[in-house]
Amino acid sequence: MLLPIIASAAAAAFATLITSLPTSANHVVHEKRSGSSNWSPVRDAKLDGRITLPIRIGLTESNLHRGDDILMEVSDPASEKYGKHLTAEEIIELFAPAPESIDIVRNWVVSSGIESSRISLSRGKNWLNVNASITEAEALLRTEYKIYEHTTGQKHIACEEYSVPQELSKHIDLIMPTVHFDTKIVGDPERRKTKRDPQAFKPGNSDNNGWLPKKGPTISGPGADPDVAPQPFALTTCNTQITPDCLRALYNFTNGTLAKSSYAVVEYTPQAYLQTDLNLFYSNLAREIPTGTAPILDSIDGGVDQTTTQSFDDNGESDLDLQYAIALVYPQEVTLYQTGDLVEGASFNNFLDAIDSSYCTSGGGDNPTYDATYPDPNSGGYKSRDCGRYTPASVISTSYGSNEADLSAAYEVRQCNEYMKLGMQGVTILYSSGDNGVAGNGAECCTKAKCAGGTYNTGKSGTFNPSFPGTCPYVTSVGATQIVSGASVTAPEEACETVIYSGGGFSNVFAMPSYQSSAVKTYFANHKPTYTATQYNNSQTVRGYPDVSANGANYVVAVDGSLSLVYGTSASSPTFGSVITLINEQRVNAGKAAVGFINPTLYANPTILNDITSGGNQGCGTAGFTAVAGWDPVTGLGTPNYGKMLSVFMSLP
Repeated sequence: MLLPIIASAAAAAFATLITSLPTSANHVVHEKRSGSSNWSPVRDAKLDGRITLPIRIGLTESNLHRGDDILMEVSDPASEKYGKHLTAEEIIELFAPAPESIDIVRNWVVSSGIESSRISLSRGKNWLNVNASITEAEALLRTEYKIYEHTTGQKHIACEEYSVPQELSKHIDLIMPTVHFDTKIVGDPERRKTKRDPQAFKPGNSDNNGWLPKKGPTISGPGADPDVAPQPFALTTCNTQITPDCLRALYNFTNGTLAKSSYAVVEYTPQAYLQTDLNLFYSNLAREIPTGTAPILDSIDGGVDQTTTQSFDDNGESDLDLQYAIALVYPQEVTLYQTGDLVEGASFNNFLDAIDSSYCTSGGGDNPTYDATYPDPNSGGYKSRDCGRYTPASVISTSYGSNEADLSAAYEVRQCNEYMKLGMQGVTILYSSGDNGVAGNGAECCTKAKCAGGTYNTGKSGTFNPSFPGTCPYVTSVGATQIVSGASVTAPEEACETVIYSGGGFSNVFAMPSYQSSAVKTYFANHKPTYTATQYNNSQTVRGYPDVSANGANYVVAVDGSLSLVYGTSASSPTFGSVITLINEQRVNAGKAAVGFINPTLYANPTILNDITSGGNQGCGTAGFTAVAGWDPVTGLGTPNYGKMLSVFMSLP
């Protein structure tokens, strides 16, 4: 199991377990708040100790120390077991917490005075759900709960740290609600529009903050910019406007033909596509696709393709993702995982629940403080809960993310382990790396080394702020490139420095995975940055990101009835995902398994990607990192070369 840099029970190997009640009074701090700039305790605010606080105790799973090895067995191109993926049922059995862990933690809770009737075990046997009062929770965890307030005015119950008996620490992964500040932001209507991440999800605001793609000039249709001269959609104009044909020329692939794989894009309500925009895109840039062609809708927790509100903020992300995913893999169908109803929204965890029943918990489900609650009790809310409802697609692209510093290490490790399990099943998970270079979501920079507490500076100097889930070693993080100004579509690209900057850097939580160690070691040996540990984690022992990249500038997208130029790693991820889907199409047709977790194969064969050696990802008052020969924390290993990638992946069993 890949160990996090910050100690976490999720990474601890099982020791000899006992079922007797712990007798030691020696409590140890299990998690401590690292700090979130947008939350602060409300002075003089008192909590009623009688209030019920639903507590969820995440139990340390069995065999997590073997997880990395098992994933590598089915993902490493040198392994005899390459492509022999596990079933969902096999994974559930492999990682279920030991019965002794369940018993010993339950006994601890009961010994504190909480009746067993208020304790339930989740379906996946990895969470204990406890209905306790605040007073009982404070006594159990030796902590003090406070009311915190977000800059939006939203209130949230949390604590600075909590403790558990030392004998239990290896049996407990994390406990919620405690120190985590990934709650959905539901402040005033205007501030609600900040698209941070699905855990704090609302679509992008008018300033195009966070991961929301950035809108450039409107080039055709209502609202067209009079200062932009119309140009033909041709390979000769790819340096100013990217189309599906430009991407095919850049990355050496053609249309799909077999439709024998599965590809999905994840969106979070109220972000939604418009069918009229898809039709407009087809008629201009993908005429082989019939009018009315739509994605397969897999609605999760009431996810709806809403059309009530229409703007770039509401439609830009979904229109971009789906128009290019559909066009690049047609006639392969694309699935849309539309997640969350119009009332609650949704989180990454809500999505993961829907494709893996073992991740989905019973007794009310994900913690209501951090994730959307389903069934949704609010008026107009979704009155059911989608747990393990869908089989995951072979390739899943997501263009959302958060700052690594906004979440606790334990929370991130647990979610990262879920991506590991999906990789074992043969699923390729891609996340965009962010649009603010070395700065975090919303161009936020930390004020302390390794983002260990403190506050954020927005658009100013500070410590580099890595993203999550991109820093999870079990996802493929996708950065952004651009065609050099004035260059042809066949010329080498450079790191994107038009409107956005490719997110990249080094984790403060996750250790360097074995598949990446040689590439990162070479980077530091030949191109070590001059920055100090004050600015980034320069230990040379941590996960670097992104892994790969794809064009992220000047995409022609139909949004709200017009054609506009759009920028962002939001475009890069579905583009790279499309290339992997076309490779899967050929493997499936040959009777082989989908490629699954692709990072080990890519790092073992870096020449199958187009190396990017110029450009940078400025942020936090610095020039950021620089793209160089080989892997770098700007564009990763480079952009796809379909022909070379197909040759390698088809040579594998």
